[in-house]
Amino acid sequence: MMNKINILATLSLLMSATAFSQSNSLSSSPYSLYGMGSFNTTNTGKTASLGYTGIASSSSESINNLNPASMASIPLNTFFFDMGMKSEYGFQIDGGTNESKFIANFSDVALAFPLTKKSGVSITLIPYTNVGYSISNLESDIEGAASSFTSDIEGSGGLNDFKLNYGYALLDNLSVGVSGSVLFGQIIEQETNYIGTNVLDIYESNSYSGLQVGFGTQYKPFETVTLGAVVTLPTNLSGDQIRDVSQLYDSDISTEENLDDFKLPLEVGFGIQTRFLDQVNVALDYKKKYWTDTNQTDQLGTFVDQNLFGLSVEFDPNGNQLKYKNRMQYRAGLTYDTGNLEINDKKISNYALSLGLGIPISYNTVSMLNLAYSYGKKGQIYDGIIQENYHMLTLNISLAGRWFQKRMIQ
Repeated sequence: MMNKINILATLSLLMSATAFSQSNSLSSSPYSLYGMGSFNTTNTGKTASLGYTGIASSSSESINNLNPASMASIPLNTFFFDMGMKSEYGFQIDGGTNESKFIANFSDVALAFPLTKKSGVSITLIPYTNVGYSISNLESDIEGAASSFTSDIEGSGGLNDFKLNYGYALLDNLSVGVSGSVLFGQIIEQETNYIGTNVLDIYESNSYSGLQVGFGTQYKPFETVTLGAVVTLPTNLSGDQIRDVSQLYDSDISTEENLDDFKLPLEVGFGIQTRFLDQVNVALDYKKKYWTDTNQTDQLGTFVDQNLFGLSVEFDPNGNQLKYKNRMQYRAGLTYDTGNLEINDKKISNYALSLGLGIPISYNTVSMLNLAYSYGKKGQIYDGIIQENYHMLTLNISLAGRWFQKRMIQ
């Protein structure tokens, strides 16, 4: 079993690195037009069904990618592997028309294992931002003329996050961790302009890359209570652009240039998790992103400080493990995000409700099939702003195995 998991993990990391970097269907949101796109909300394991809480959660049964300090809780001789997929059906309302779109793709691939009795590491690859918008029949005036032209614009791509987490237990109830991320990816925009009988095509490929560092800690003041904190340092993403312009009856023009750095803000988060009656886990997370300090704006809006709140409840019967129903896990979560973008003096906020199941797939390990459904709303119908409603399904296969363990021979 362990060899199979190792092979699967290696192949999945290689395949997903290619899939993520080339994917153009990870988002259906019109708000992915702004900045680097829509920031990804999916993550490893059961996170999607728990309102994206996890700052105070351990990695004792599955990979928690939200706090590197949790890697210290990986049991000795244990190997975790996680792979996820998501599908999303979204529809946009602008007060007059409705438009819908469906997308499906990989959402994450990750593996984790202990280094010593007190330390562990994880390697994850997840989308960091997603771009996927389409604008048709956009009418614009020709400068200095009384006529106009129409445009069709499509955007795709996004950034990926290849992250290494390390956690170490300073004490039995106190652990610390550090994470390092390589952020990379392409954002592609294709624009077709119809000017009278002429057609002008513009293709832009914007490539960005950068490094990001984070820190975390977890502390258990009581056996049933865990406190957590995380900090992600600000960083700059460097970029370059390849631009191709072509039109009928004329030669193509291709240019390359460096882009201004895109600044990612300081992030600070806190979480608490407590267990009741040895069956119910309740978690509450808060995170703030200081976008205002980056002093940057988008052509269509302004970046503002972002506050994220998450609340989750998980019921784990924890009864007779020989009975299948006692090994099922039931989850619910609620998340609210004030958004990092302000358009026409209105913040583009987002909230979502999620429900999920943990379905055991092995009797002698904690391997789970994690299913989650989320319904959310983003934005509002106001002064040209679009409201986006979406349904999301996520499926994560979270496998656990034993390694470097001698077999007992009678």
